[in-house]
Amino acid sequence: MSENFVPTDFSKTPQEKQGQKAMSTAVASEYVKRMVERETAGNGDVENAIRRLARKYGLSFWQIMHLRAGRAKAIGAYLDYCEQQISELREEIAEVRGNDDRFEDLVGEVDLLASKVMEAKKRIGR
Repeated sequence: MSENFVPTDFSKTPQEKQGQKAMSTAVASEYVKRMVERETAGNGDVENAIRRLARKYGLSFWQIMHLRAGRAKAIGAYLDYCEQQISELREEIAEVRGNDDRFEDLVGEVDLLASKVMEAKKRIGR
């Protein structure tokens, strides 16, 4: 994920910067497709899965549909999803970690990922 979130580079033309946003949106679209796929209980459940995801992440049905179809103009919804997943991962690690120091590297990786998501959200103004 990190290679798709390019930091601001003032040496790039507006067209090059637009290309970065379009690529990120395309990547977000693929991730949203995976989210829907994971949420789907089987054939015929796609719309219900999208509605469940919309409720869970505070989005509209159509925001997810547009992301899924690659028509979204921003990737903020996907970044919100990433934050939610990071939060759940932190809770899970805390449950199994206890006093076991072997999880310190994993905690550090989760913190690094969280900071990357925060930086990506700042770049898109969220």
